[in-house]
Amino acid sequence: MKAYSALPFTFFIWLSCTAYKPVVIIHGVWDLRFSLDFLADQITEYHPGTEVHVVDMLHGWKSLAPLWYQVKSFYSHIRPIMDASQDGIILIGYSQGGIISRGIVESMDHNITTFISLSSPQAGQYGDDFLRLIFPQYIKETAYEVFYSRVGQRVSVANYWNDPHHQTLYYKYSNYLPYLNNEINESYQKFYRNNFMKLKKLVLIGGPDDGVITPWQSSHFGYFDKEENVTEMRDQFFYQNDLFGLRSLDKAGKIKMYEVPGVYHTDWHHNVSVIKNCILPWLD
Repeated sequence: MKAYSALPFTFFIWLSCTAYKPVVIIHGVWDLRFSLDFLADQITEYHPGTEVHVVDMLHGWKSLAPLWYQVKSFYSHIRPIMDASQDGIILIGYSQGGIISRGIVESMDHNITTFISLSSPQAGQYGDDFLRLIFPQYIKETAYEVFYSRVGQRVSVANYWNDPHHQTLYYKYSNYLPYLNNEINESYQKFYRNNFMKLKKLVLIGGPDDGVITPWQSSHFGYFDKEENVTEMRDQFFYQNDLFGLRSLDKAGKIKMYEVPGVYHTDWHHNVSVIKNCILPWLD
């Protein structure tokens, strides 16, 4: 009887040691309720046993809500999943969802062990192709006139619009991205950095044929200088000064970058090769 009664406990210990961490997916701007279902289905098919959550909120027009509001809203839905997973969770953010995910990683108490940023403008956005998808009446040279204002900052895109020719206005009005970068001195800088450094793995996925994220290297924390030449991640001010822990993660070997050619922006989460080669290996 003793051996029999001990079996469920032994099985439970084995199961808890082999179970995968839950995966949470946050969608991008304009995405609909079913937009990330293919990615979720691929994960459950090729990584059986994985519990996958596609957060079902703030779709369509609602995805243009201010990013701090979205960070708090998504976090409120993710928190119970975190609480139920003692070993932590894996967070995947696609496009704008990646910059929202980073806001959760830095500004909220979390147990996220792996953050996968799928074609997300982590260093900002500055491109006409992107604007035409959302605000066809604007061009990149003049968008700052609207985005860099108190009213403009009520739109999500403005929160990470990083005009290399109007940096003074960017730092004055942008109330999201420069704060995540810890480029603006505030009392919570250390908190943001400590939270970011809780990550055990940061996976950055992007490619030269994205066509929307501009420059595409923003998905790898690279960005334009004032002449619109791309400065790669390790030459960025926030990296060199380790403002939010990016350099520390890199030096610790915790960052994995994928540069994948031939993938257009809206195809990343439907591309089986990307899912198998760039995402599935990090879901243990």
